[in-house]
Amino acid sequence: MLRAPLFLSMLLCLVACGDDDSVADTGTPDATDDTSVDVSPEDTGTLDSGVVDHPAADAPLSTVTTEGVRRELFFVDGSTPAENPVAGVGTPPELNRTQVVRYRQDVEPAIEPRAILIGMPGFLGGGPSYEGLARDMVLRGAASGEALEVWMIDRRSNQLEDLRGMHAAEAADDPEIANGYYFGSDTVGGQAFDGFLPQDELLFESEWGLATHVEDLHAVVSLIDEAQRRGHVFLLGHSLGAMFAELYAAWRFEDGSRPIDELAGIVLLDGLLAPTPITESEYENGAEGLIPSPGLNAVRTTEPFTELPLLGVGVVARAEIMAMRTLLAPDEVRVDGSRDRTLGLLMGLSPAAVPALSNAAAFSLPFDDEFSALGFLKTKLGTLVGGPIETYTSLLAMAESRRPSDPDVTYTWEDNELTSVEVFAEAFSHGATNYAEWYFPSRLRLDINAAGGANLAEDSWQANYGIRAFDGALNDAPILCVPAELFGPATNCEGVRSRVAAEIGEGRPHAGVTRDDELGFRIIDATDLAHLDPTMARDSEDNPVPAAVERFVMEHASEGLVSFTVPE
Repeated sequence: MLRAPLFLSMLLCLVACGDDDSVADTGTPDATDDTSVDVSPEDTGTLDSGVVDHPAADAPLSTVTTEGVRRELFFVDGSTPAENPVAGVGTPPELNRTQVVRYRQDVEPAIEPRAILIGMPGFLGGGPSYEGLARDMVLRGAASGEALEVWMIDRRSNQLEDLRGMHAAEAADDPEIANGYYFGSDTVGGQAFDGFLPQDELLFESEWGLATHVEDLHAVVSLIDEAQRRGHVFLLGHSLGAMFAELYAAWRFEDGSRPIDELAGIVLLDGLLAPTPITESEYENGAEGLIPSPGLNAVRTTEPFTELPLLGVGVVARAEIMAMRTLLAPDEVRVDGSRDRTLGLLMGLSPAAVPALSNAAAFSLPFDDEFSALGFLKTKLGTLVGGPIETYTSLLAMAESRRPSDPDVTYTWEDNELTSVEVFAEAFSHGATNYAEWYFPSRLRLDINAAGGANLAEDSWQANYGIRAFDGALNDAPILCVPAELFGPATNCEGVRSRVAAEIGEGRPHAGVTRDDELGFRIIDATDLAHLDPTMARDSEDNPVPAAVERFVMEHASEGLVSFTVPE
């Protein structure tokens, strides 16, 4: 296997070959590459410097995302992490809270639900990364007469994002406002973009590990009446979020209490813990890989958050702009040199070899399972049409992938697979928050890798770093394990079955049922789905996830409705 720095250097050389303008997308302003920007004079002002100033807009905290489903954002005060002991900086108090994206039936007053599913996103994911499944759960509950709510955790790091340009663009139905703000010199409400935050300004993030996020999630669970949690609250996790869910269920607070006693069940979507933790040396000093994992020493000094190699934070903002373009004009063909440099980097092409693409094609290519080189970004989005497609060896994945091969034709996109391009684009760009996490805390991934199979000894080296996943073997809640393509085959779920309690615990509807019974541990084989499909794919016969989750919840939820208080 190629060492990460070497193969990334090779990739950069490949993409830059023959094109002096083929640099990585670092967020450097270059809006002049976009030759089809259309600025409407009645909506903007021009400053003396020639900079275009756009009106500022606040994104509403409550919207209707699809008929019958309301999406709301509320905030919950969380824990106060320790200071970074090397840099001597602590978390600003205003960041010690969690955003929650609430999906419920669009009726007033809100209907009390039978159950609440609280979800933790995966690696680099925000709350709306569950947009498809969350909508489906609400709609299924409405159809059955058993109301369900989904509360998606939007981790505290999402508050660091400057979404001023995105909000102004969405309010005006003009993605180029955001393009000019983040990658040009335009302003919004007289304010210029200060740039994507550098690592050294976020060193306080180094202490946002497992303990911090367990406390943050527990604060959200605590909004629900204490007597009802064990019967009505289900924890849902996808990818890294599923690993987190296992660890949350294994956690023991310092007062001896255990979060698992407040959960009715756990749903794991294409994510499983590794049975063996990393070593203490790897924890402190890091390990190489496709996305290198910095150790605690680097997290506290140089890498408090995770950036995609070569692409940086700017690629996430660019994806959100491409999503807006897709929603407003999916078939439009826009000339955008900066976008093409990013696409070229992902597909191993020089920008000059990237063909003309419709907005929907440009947005879908980096994520579609046929063309994405990275397994954790794959979803079944549709079909690229208009020209020939070739197979090549991707240096990003060191495996075969596919890409458009004729730079002289125009390619468009057909939205005809499991995940709706429209819903996927809405998840990226609609409302007060978004699909992706710009500044994912490196410490969270590091701590999860250190926790292994969630049955740590109380005197382990991990415990010295506040990782208290001691009680995985006492996890007596029912479990639904749904492997998709990345964490399959389905037999991999047996690792989870082997490390939890042998039967369902007292006080649960199916107390005493063993893990050999489907009521105690159910596996749904979804390995025909790409990694992102379990949270985004259409509710259909080809997608077993929504029906399986609804059935699991209804089997294990206690009778009655849930009482809770949502902060205003």
